[in-house]
Parts: sequence; structure tokens; C-alpha cells
Amino acid sequence: MNKTKLFLHIGHGKTGTSAIQSSLAIASEKLAALGIEYPINAKLRDRASQLEITSGNWKAKSETSLTEQLLEITRNNKNNSTIILSSESLFWLIPDLLSRKSDWGDFIDLHIIMAVREVEEMLSSEYQQLVKRHGNSMLLGQFIRTRNFVSSHHAKAAEIIDLMSQHKTSNTIINYSKHRKDISRLVFKLIGAEEAYPEDKMAGAVINRSLSRKELDFLIMINKLYHKEFPSISTTISDALIKRQPNLEAGQCRISEKQLEKIYKKNEAALQKINACLDSNEQLSTHSIPNKQPKEDTHSSAEQIRRMREEELLSVKVIGDTLLEVLTTKPKQTI
Repeated sequence: MNKTKLFLHIGHGKTGTSAIQSSLAIASEKLAALGIEYPINAKLRDRASQLEITSGNWKAKSETSLTEQLLEITRNNKNNSTIILSSESLFWLIPDLLSRKSDWGDFIDLHIIMAVREVEEMLSSEYQQLVKRHGNSMLLGQFIRTRNFVSSHHAKAAEIIDLMSQHKTSNTIINYSKHRKDISRLVFKLIGAEEAYPEDKMAGAVINRSLSRKELDFLIMINKLYHKEFPSISTTISDALIKRQPNLEAGQCRISEKQLEKIYKKNEAALQKINACLDSNEQLSTHSIPNKQPKEDTHSSAEQIRRMREEELLSVKVIGDTLLEVLTTKPKQTI
């Protein structure tokens, strides 16, 4: 019996997943011509092709395990195509899938694609996502302490690496921090479809950017004041900011040196496990590098300063206009 070649791009979160999914959606017809199916409904494909934030082409079903879903996909694969599925949700379900390899191993030729990134970048980005999407109003230091200085993504990635080795599962691990500009192209190359990569549509594309420091400060304050009454206010405002200024330079949150020391100590075992799977020039940092975190540029040109002020003013206007709209025109039950 022929096995179905199945690529699972599992994220993890904040590693260029939205850009990868948009490029796959845009190229879905070209991929199909190459015998590679990226199964996605037309409405979702159109949204992803317009560089909107989507959750990929796979969705969990509470009543069906990942193993059962993948087996159903292979049974319906009448053309014996290679299939690629992409979703950050897969990252958390992979351990159960690997533990059940005896159920699917005779039918699926599986290759897992997993991205990782620098631990301090990941915690900063995860914190931003909580502010942008979930109404978080705690400060970064508080967030890190609530996590006991542990990056759950790196801990899970290390667990997945152990299981992939144990169950002899083909895989590729990409350091997103080294490949943030070309990770989508790398995925296309990996699945044997580099010629289908939509360079014209993806060149310079920015999807779901992080907030600038001033935007983040404003949103934390707004979340503190209004999130309880308007639970989706953070999503509404952050979406407006990203739509109006998609290319605004984002700022990485500053983590204190004392906290960084604890972060690297707590995550050392996971980082070492991940690095054992990466080439020496692709590995994640295992300790804080002095002066690595961005500092204010005191030598900016007059033009740069003028542009930054204009961007800040536009951000403030977008926040004000969106907040006013939410508070005055949207019924509370729909927010």
C-alpha cells in the first residue's frame, strides 16, 4: 500500500506562521499542479491570500483525535497527492499523535516542520500577543514571573524533539530568529515546491506585526480600563493599528538582566535539547548577551526622528478613533 506523504507545519506560535500560511494559500493552485495539496476552503484561502491573519488550513475537532483526522485525510486522498497542513494548534497535539504511531504508521509518511526562536524574543512576543488579543494589562515583569521564567514553547519543543527521536519521525527544525525574512521560502523548498513560491505577493509582506513600545503602553492602559466591560477591545484596536501601519517598526519588550539570567537558567535544558538538532551556526542563544537588547538610537537623523513622530501621532489617532468607536457605537454584547 502506498503511504500518503504528509507535511505537518506545526508552528510554534510567533514564528512567521501567518506568512507561511498566506504564501501556501496564494500558491495553492500551483502547488496542486505539482501534486501537492494544501486543502483549504475558498473563503479561508481568499482571506489568507489577502494577507489577513488566519489559523491555517487545519482545525481541531473536539470529538475527533488528530490521528483520526489525519487518517481520514489520507483515505480521501484519491490522487495520491502530497499533503501539507499548517496550524499552530498542531504544536500542542503532536505528542499524542507520535505516541499513536502504530495506528497511522502504515498509512502516512510523516514529516514534521517546526520553527523555534530565541527564548527572550519568544517571551516578549508571547507577552505582546496576550496584550493584543486577550486583554492582558499586567507588566512584562509580572508576566514572566507568573510563568516562573519558563518558556512553555521551548519546553514543549524539547518534548517533541524527544518523541520524534523515540518514534523515528522525519522532521526539520528551523530557527526563526535566523530566518524571519525567508522562512516561507524555506518551507516551500522543503516540500519540493520552491518554484511555486509567490515571490511577487510575499516580497516585503508584513502580517500580524508586533506593536511599537508606545502602542503597547497605550493598549495596556486601555485594557486595564475597559477590557472587563469590552472583552474584545484589545483585538479591535490592535487590528486597526496593524491595518493602518503594517510596516511600522515594532519594538522588542525590554527584559531586565536579572530576569534574563533566571530565564536562561530555567530554560537551559530545553535550549540544549533544541540546539542538538540545529547546525552550529543556527543554534539558539543559551545565555544573555550583554547589550543584545535594543537601545534607543541617539544618533537618529532628523528625517528618521520626523518619520517616527509622524508614525507615533498616527498610532495615537488610530487608537483614539477606534476606542471612541467602540465606546460609542458598538453594543456591549458584540464587543
